[in-house]
Amino acid sequence: MSSIDLFRMGIKNLWRRKLRTFLTVLGVIIGVSAIIVMLSLGFGLSNFFEEQIAQWGDLTTINVYRGWSDIPGKEQVALDDKAVESFKSIPNVVAVSPILEVYGAVINGRYIAHTPIRGIDPDSMEAFGFEIAEGRLLNSSDTLSVVFGSSMQYNFYDPKARVWREPDIDLMKDRMTLTLDPNYGWSMPGEKKPNYKEYKIKTVGVLAEGDWETSYGIYMPLAEVQKMIKEKEKAENQRPQGRSNDSEYERVNVKVNDIKNVQDIQQHIKDMGYEAYSLNDQLEYTKKQAAAIQAVLGGIGGVSLLVAAIGITNTMVMSIYERTKEIGIMKVIGASLKDIKRLFLFESALIGLFGGILGVGFSYSLSFAINKFSGQFGEALGAYGATKISIIPIWLVFLAMAFSALIGIMSGYFPARRAMNLSALEAIRTE
Repeated sequence: MSSIDLFRMGIKNLWRRKLRTFLTVLGVIIGVSAIIVMLSLGFGLSNFFEEQIAQWGDLTTINVYRGWSDIPGKEQVALDDKAVESFKSIPNVVAVSPILEVYGAVINGRYIAHTPIRGIDPDSMEAFGFEIAEGRLLNSSDTLSVVFGSSMQYNFYDPKARVWREPDIDLMKDRMTLTLDPNYGWSMPGEKKPNYKEYKIKTVGVLAEGDWETSYGIYMPLAEVQKMIKEKEKAENQRPQGRSNDSEYERVNVKVNDIKNVQDIQQHIKDMGYEAYSLNDQLEYTKKQAAAIQAVLGGIGGVSLLVAAIGITNTMVMSIYERTKEIGIMKVIGASLKDIKRLFLFESALIGLFGGILGVGFSYSLSFAINKFSGQFGEALGAYGATKISIIPIWLVFLAMAFSALIGIMSGYFPARRAMNLSALEAIRTE
């Protein structure tokens, strides 16, 4: 029997029992669409978690801190310039910068903004992904120059105003001063305060909108912040806090070239004796959560597909009972056992494949509806504020169609063997 004859006969047999074929295909459609949509919810949830964490900061940046050891006699490694150079020599590290952070206030006339002041290596800003909306980034020749976070203009307020009004401030053009007095504008009358210096600063740039870490705060050259911290400590008559000496840093940021390398480099830094953290730690945790949810949802969809497979098997078994005489005639006129097996496997595979194709189309319709009402679905899954909770990758489409065809073949295998084993003479005598 040629392949063309096999195809024609298979289509004809399925068409003769249109209602049964339709109901069997409908079961496959429901099973395939269930498993695709359930998995798409898992993909959407994972993507939402990743986007949320990316808003907290850069996923390819590792924050390194001085290591702590409880082992007696074990010397703690210093987080100094030597450590910075050692981090730069690690493969796949593209930039390293110490970070000094101190809190203070920016004064613009009667307006004040209490803000973190971060000292950074100017030459590393571009490598760390800082983008400018106005002006430029810091450079090595800057002194009392600052780059404002994208949302800093909303941080200013008038402490003497009874009603809050949005201040009319131009970050690039207005004259401003900076002080490391953390309580500037909040002191009580008669309160004695250290004599904090005020610095005239020059705005060279405003960052473009990015993550939450860079939106609020100002950035200055590392050397300038070091000088200002020393003057602050001198005014307060205190020793440096959080550092064993002036040459150590509280934190060093390490920029990695690819998110895939973050975990390995983070572990390498830990092995050197330092504490290392990154948003990848949180991302890996949320991925595990999303994978668990995805497994549960996929299992629910898999049950539907299992029911569809049982339906295909039932349809093919009933087809054998109804076509027993036809099978006997095929054997008598010379059809081989292989041809009979191929015919039944083709019919079951066609049911699975056709149901899979229609199931994919139905899945896209369901996915569209879910995304349209993503607020309600997102809250049900814990993804509050998600705009797209169902994502169907293209590889899942082809995998679903191939899997549905495979399910059809597997479901039709035993009925096909039953048809092969029928006795030709007994089959012909069957009424």
